[in-house]
Amino acid sequence: MKKIYRAMAGIILALLLAIGLASLFTTGVGSDGADTSKPQFSMQALLDGTFISKLETWYTNTFPMRDTLLKANRWLNGFYHSSAGDDNILVLDGNTGAEQGGESLARQEYEKTGQTLENEPQPSQETSGDAEITNPETGAETAAPETATGETSGEAHTEPTPEPTEEDSVPELDNPDISEAQYAGNVVIVGDRAMEIPTATNSVIESYAKTVNALADALGSDVRTISLVTPNGGEFYSPESMHQGLNSQKDMIDYCYGKMGKDILTVDAYSKLRAHTDEYIFFRTDHHWTQLGAYYAYTAFCEAAGFEAVPLDRFETGRYDRFVGSMYTFTANYPQSQTLLDNPDYLEYYLPIATTHAKYYADGNLQNGVPVSVVYQHLDASVSNKYQCFIGGDTPVCVIETDVEGPVCLMLKESYGNAFAPFLTSHYSKIIVVDPREFNRDGKPSLDLTQFAKEQGVDDLLVINYPYMINNSYYIAWLGRLVGYSAS
Repeated sequence: MKKIYRAMAGIILALLLAIGLASLFTTGVGSDGADTSKPQFSMQALLDGTFISKLETWYTNTFPMRDTLLKANRWLNGFYHSSAGDDNILVLDGNTGAEQGGESLARQEYEKTGQTLENEPQPSQETSGDAEITNPETGAETAAPETATGETSGEAHTEPTPEPTEEDSVPELDNPDISEAQYAGNVVIVGDRAMEIPTATNSVIESYAKTVNALADALGSDVRTISLVTPNGGEFYSPESMHQGLNSQKDMIDYCYGKMGKDILTVDAYSKLRAHTDEYIFFRTDHHWTQLGAYYAYTAFCEAAGFEAVPLDRFETGRYDRFVGSMYTFTANYPQSQTLLDNPDYLEYYLPIATTHAKYYADGNLQNGVPVSVVYQHLDASVSNKYQCFIGGDTPVCVIETDVEGPVCLMLKESYGNAFAPFLTSHYSKIIVVDPREFNRDGKPSLDLTQFAKEQGVDDLLVINYPYMINNSYYIAWLGRLVGYSAS
């Protein structure tokens, strides 16, 4: 059988080489009919990088038999990766790379149009039949919300449940029984849910904890350091064997917190999320939590930090339907992913109660800021990643100012922090959101976090990540470079 596979691989490679060479001598149109003329070479275009970028795009779009080859790739992937006896189960090697860089609606739109996102067309005050707005029954004075837009999927809305009392038990986990499926990496599709399954490396987790300790030391005793490590959906909805042992996110979080200094406040988001696993707290087609999941983590944060959490029914809400996220994108070449496409998520958001003004900045100098919304209620239909509705997606720095008389918070995060940040607006006068992936490495601006925190009058430092990141040496290195620390 191995000889057959090798022969097939050799034939395919030879075919691809021949087609690739032939494509160098052809011009024409792409599979969508668009003009795909070969880009013109110039020394300026070469130096500024546009020539290589355009050449890559041209080559990709004009590659002969592109669509046929993509279909073949999809078939071969399915041939190799279908799990034992179940076409709806897929286990993949490798990682999604979802958190290696950032994705930013704010940045994309600004670079594309040169205009601020606040200049997007505003919807009318009449609610579209495709949108759903919930007005809370509260006496709080808030601005009238904009109209949300989206396609209605017909999926039932899951109402949040109250926090369990001592007499209540947490919901039972309905883990799929697929013991025959062998864990082969960190991504699994079971039915209509795709999950990222992190694996613990204790030495790396220790490096993460040491790095958070270093951040606290660098900012000094006048700044309170708070750590929030949240589990992802794989901890609760994957086959039981996939969240045990080295894959137990509960153990990862506990081990991580145990290595942090005694002066660091640690947030038990795990218990809050575990108590609500029968609700819609994680997406099925995306690796993030929903904003409802972020809310329950926010209540844990408030308990640790000494704030009174805003009740969920105080927030005005809206929703986008037919959201298909990052996990579908990563697995799109595999036949099992069709189930994700056929069963899209919906994204429900919660509007800040406080009055907010936010800007995105390209670096820590905080110059030439671009206005963004803390929560976007009118994303264009062309924006497929609806998770970017939270603070415009991943940007180097986002500064949110509120009308709250409170302290200043500096939040270090990857994309899990985007859905969390809007809840902080009820307690802080200013929230400065910094993405460590955007600083102090090749091609990125520099940021001295110690000096930056002093200049901004920071009172609280919040470091929020999920288990994949506390096991990621690259991310930990980027985090440490903000204060000139290396855990290695």
